[in-house]
Amino acid sequence: MKVVSNLIYSVPPLFAELGRGLSGDIDCSTSGINSYSVDGSPYNVRPQAVIYPKNATDIKNVVSFAREYGMPVTARGKGTARTGGSLGEGIVLDMSRHFNQIRHINMLDHTITVDAGVTIKSLREKLRGWNMDVPVLTAQDDESTIGGLIATKSGTPTTFHHGTIREWVESLTVVVDTGEEHRIADGITPSGRLLGIYQAVFPILTESAPIIRANKPVSNDDATGYCVWNTSIGPRQLLDELVGSEGTLGIITTVTFRLSVHLPHSLTTCISINDVSKLSTYIDIAKHHHATHIFLYDSMFANLAEKYHAGLLPSFPETQYVLLVTHFGIDKEKLHGMARVFTKALNIKEGLIVHTEGSNMIEHVTKSSLLFSLLNKYTGETQVPVTLCDGLIVPLHKYGELISSVTSYMSSLGNPYVMTGNAGSGHLSVVAMFDPRSPTYEMESSGFGEAVFSFIKKHKGGISSTSGDGLARTPYLTYIYNEPMLSVFRKIKEAWDPKQIFNPGKKTTINMQYLIDHLQGFRK
Repeated sequence: MKVVSNLIYSVPPLFAELGRGLSGDIDCSTSGINSYSVDGSPYNVRPQAVIYPKNATDIKNVVSFAREYGMPVTARGKGTARTGGSLGEGIVLDMSRHFNQIRHINMLDHTITVDAGVTIKSLREKLRGWNMDVPVLTAQDDESTIGGLIATKSGTPTTFHHGTIREWVESLTVVVDTGEEHRIADGITPSGRLLGIYQAVFPILTESAPIIRANKPVSNDDATGYCVWNTSIGPRQLLDELVGSEGTLGIITTVTFRLSVHLPHSLTTCISINDVSKLSTYIDIAKHHHATHIFLYDSMFANLAEKYHAGLLPSFPETQYVLLVTHFGIDKEKLHGMARVFTKALNIKEGLIVHTEGSNMIEHVTKSSLLFSLLNKYTGETQVPVTLCDGLIVPLHKYGELISSVTSYMSSLGNPYVMTGNAGSGHLSVVAMFDPRSPTYEMESSGFGEAVFSFIKKHKGGISSTSGDGLARTPYLTYIYNEPMLSVFRKIKEAWDPKQIFNPGKKTTINMQYLIDHLQGFRK
C-alpha cells in the first residue's frame, strides 16, 4: 500500500513492485479507476491503474513494465477532449499532477520550456506577467494542458494567422517505447532508439511519397491521421509526427515554445450575417486587414447565451450567424484605425456591425466550457451533446457550402444543434443533442456522424481539427483517406511503437463496434 495525501491507494500484486519503484503516485482504487474511465467524451473505458509520474524515470519504469506485460499506456492531461483520446484499458498516466512546472524562460532567445502537464490558462497568465505570449494558445483551451493540445494539434481561433501549435514548438522531449528519453530539435542528431525510429520512418515516407502527396490536407489545422506530410530529412520530420499523434508514438514530457511580444489591446468587430455564401468573402477581407482572431456562432448559440448570460453577446434580432473578428495590437489608436478601415471594406449596412473593446467578451465566448454549460442548462438530463462533428474543417471557399449542407440535414433530423467555429481556418463545430435513453441512441448518433462526414468527404476536408481522432473519429478515417494512406499511418505507428504500447487503436484500428461497446458515459 502507498500513502499519498493522507489517502491509502490499494495496489494489487501485479503493480506492487512497480509502485515501490515510483517517486510519484499509483492508484488502483475503485474510485480512482472510475474517475479515469471517463473524460469529456461519452465513452467509458476502465484502466487497471492510474499513475501520477513525478519525473521521467517514473515514466521509463512504467514503459518497461508495460513492455514486459504487454500493457497499454495512455497519457492524459485534464481529460477535456471530447473524442475519448485519453481513455485506455491498461495504465493511465496523469501528467497534470506533477509534470506541471515552467522549467525555463530565455528572454534573449524568446523561448520557454514547460512540462506537458502545465495548463494553457496558467501558462498564458504567467507569460502575460512577462509581457510575452504564445499567440496560438487562447482561452478556448484554458482547461487543457500543453501536452493535450500538442497531442491533438487542436486548432484555435488564431491558427489561421499565427500557424498551428506545431509552428511554435522549438523542441520537445519524449519517452519512446524502450523507455529512453530524447530531446528532439533542429540541429540535434537522433541517437539510440530515436535514430532507429528515424531510420525506419524515412524509407516509409520516401517509398510512399506519391500517396502522401495525393492525400495531403488542404488546411494546416487538419489533424486527421498522422502528420506525415513533411518528408524532408531531419528531426523536424519526427517533431511533425509527434504533434497530433495523441500519445500513440511516445510520451511527451516537456515542450519548448517560441515566444512573441504580448499585444495588450484588442477590438472585436461583431458582424451579423444571414447569407452564408458571403462568409468566405468576409473572412478573406478580415485576413487582408490583419485580423488575428476569427470566430463564428449561430442563432441557437446566441439565443442560449441571451437566455442564460444576458448581455454577454451583441444583440442582432433574427440573425442566423455572427462573425467575431478581432484585431490585437500595442497601440490603441492604431487598432481603432485598423478596425475602421476593415469595417468600411466590408460594405455592410449600419446596424449589422457592433464593436467591442477588450478581450473579455471574445475569450469568454470562445471557451468550449461555455457552450456545454449552455447546452446542459437548456436540456438538463433529457438530452446530451454529441460532439463527434466538432472538428470539421474544409477549404475556406467551401465553408458556406458546408454550413448550408449541415443546416439542411439538421433541419430534416429535427434535433436541436449548435454551430460554432474557428472560421478563419474553415473550422466548424456541430454539436447535436440526442436522447441517451433512446434504444436507438447509438444508431442515431453514429448516423449523424456518417451524414456530416459525407459532406466533409465531398468538400475534401478533415474531421479532426480539434480534440484529435481519439476513439470517436478513428473509425471514420476511411471517409477521409484511402487504404494506401491508412496503411502508411499503420506503418508509422509500427515504426515508433512495434509492441503497440502507447494508446493503442487510436488513429489505426478502433472500429465502430468498439465505440458501441463503450458508449456508456451518459446511459441511465
